[in-house]
Amino acid sequence: MAEVIYTMSSKSRILNAALACLRENSALTMAQVAEKAGLSRQAIYLHFPSRNVLLAALHSRQPDMPDLDAAPSARAALGLLIAAQAHADPALAALDEPEDAGRTRLARCRQVAARFQAESALAPQLTLDAATDLLWSLTGPALWRALTARGWSAERYRGHVAFLAGRALTA
Repeated sequence: MAEVIYTMSSKSRILNAALACLRENSALTMAQVAEKAGLSRQAIYLHFPSRNVLLAALHSRQPDMPDLDAAPSARAALGLLIAAQAHADPALAALDEPEDAGRTRLARCRQVAARFQAESALAPQLTLDAATDLLWSLTGPALWRALTARGWSAERYRGHVAFLAGRALTA
């Protein structure tokens, strides 16, 4: 009987190599990725025509956001939003957030802020836009990156940022 050997696709090798490069030194060049993946630079560009396309693919590998509308309350939705950031790879947080990911996160922050408003739990001094902006800044990769660089675990980040965001949004 013939032995079946499964190998990782070139695309997966490239993505894993890119993430490894980021974890080692927060820099990412196509040449570094090619060397780490054991492929030529041409092979890298065949799958990812630019560094930005490669970075977008790395960001899209992050865990999917749970359904915020299914959360039983605004506070529960807030917890889900923050937990999703806590599961993001800190190496990716060292990079600038792709524009489409930033827009998606902003829309999710607005969704959670609107839940607080709909439940009459939003602090009276906050408009929906202000609450959205507060959440957007508190759930951004910059804060996650800064706190994990200081040794914070995902659990500690999740607990403290959820507490802080909950206090900032409520009356």
